[in-house]
Amino acid sequence: MTDAYDPGLRRLALALAPKELRARPGVYVGVGGPSYETPAECRLLRRLGADAVGMSTVSEASAARHLGLRVLGLSLITNSAPSDDDD
Repeated sequence: MTDAYDPGLRRLALALAPKELRARPGVYVGVGGPSYETPAECRLLRRLGADAVGMSTVSEASAARHLGLRVLGLSLITNSAPSDDDD
């Protein structure tokens, strides 16, 4: 699936976001969970291009797109994964 998240809604959200939120576009990866990723999994996902990882947003967005809805995904990052420098 391409353009799962509506490009127009993404542009609008970024344009309207207050500067102090530090909003930026990124790649969200969905995993099955329900557990945190290991440091090795975090490194792999980062190398594959992930900026954020979660357990539900991808399946919900897929279902909404299947129904023909426009979708905007917003994520609040609350748990920062270790970087390669932290190993």
